Amino acid sequence: MWEVTGWAFLTWFKLTALLAATVGVTWLWLGSASGWFWIITATAVLLEFHLARQLVREWGYEASYRWWWAR
Repeated sequence: MWEVTGWAFLTWFKLTALLAATVGVTWLWLGSASGWFWIITATAVLLEFHLARQLVREWGYEASYRWWWAR
């Protein structure tokens, strides 16, 4: 159980950290008054929701092959 769940959590954490770093660098580079900063931030938020949804779907698919899922 922890093999699949740990993989999903670690993948989610890495993707979230990458998106947060992208927003942070954009904030340092452009500043929060820039329209591009807000466009990039909104894109990162939407991408986070999409990636999390896909990751949950993949976790369920992988978990269906394990004994603890069929209980």
